[in-house]
Amino acid sequence: MPHPIGPICLIGLIGPILPAAAQTTNTPTADAPHIHEVQQPLQPAEAAAAKNISDAKIAEYQKRFEEGYALQQAGKPDEALKIYDGILAEQPDAKRSLLEAGRISFQTGNLPKAEAYLEKLHEIVPDFPEAIELLIQINQQLGRDVRVELLVRDFTDLRASGKISGLKDSLCFVRERLPFHDENIVVSQFFDYTADPNTVWMGEVYDSTGKLKQRLLLNYDNDATRALRAKDEKFAHTQVFTWIGHDIKDGQVTTINAYLQIFALPDYNKFRSAMLVILANPPKPIYSAPVPTGAGQ
Repeated sequence: MPHPIGPICLIGLIGPILPAAAQTTNTPTADAPHIHEVQQPLQPAEAAAAKNISDAKIAEYQKRFEEGYALQQAGKPDEALKIYDGILAEQPDAKRSLLEAGRISFQTGNLPKAEAYLEKLHEIVPDFPEAIELLIQINQQLGRDVRVELLVRDFTDLRASGKISGLKDSLCFVRERLPFHDENIVVSQFFDYTADPNTVWMGEVYDSTGKLKQRLLLNYDNDATRALRAKDEKFAHTQVFTWIGHDIKDGQVTTINAYLQIFALPDYNKFRSAMLVILANPPKPIYSAPVPTGAGQ
């Protein structure tokens, strides 16, 4: 049976450099380095669409939106959605209502409806980070690989452009959320794995209470890559990646484990398959190091 990562060798060719590779995670605490959603102010985005509407009407839309948002935060998504839909019936281009209606529909499993809201928002405002991130997750769940990659490209370009304050400081975004036994996995994709902390993808396991239990990362190893390329010219274009696991207890990373090295970057679907296998049945580490209590605090 082929290995889930595909036909790439799993060898210890760079053994002496492996401890350094394991430390490139740069995340000794359980707080992962993400700023997934760049929250834009809860202001009446409706006003942008309501060019010829009175200030009083705009204020009414804002008040209705805030009532819907309060219901949403209180765990009453159906009631909130009715308010957002009411606003959208009158103002189809109401941006924040489109965003929150799309978010609710996605969270409640209505992917076609979520996509409709968010594609409308993306059409109106192509540079809305939260809409792009949610559309990536929706299309990932629908198995639309090409659409996902196009959205990822647009998201990466938007970050590089500097148009959105705060997005430049985001290291990664959520690509997928998936069930895992009685728990959940949040999979994040990093914008640039050649930059610190050199992570390509990260899977985090949360229990039913929302507590982080386990983390698995695929990290780019720049030192090992340079060493391998210097060793033999036939490896001139090879890149080395290491699977790293974090043991987490009471909100703290207690141990960093390096499981294996690969010499080509798998596509996302191969990464996902391998991640599920490793999380379900972690292999014996080829390198393991405890994290001192209080490290990184």
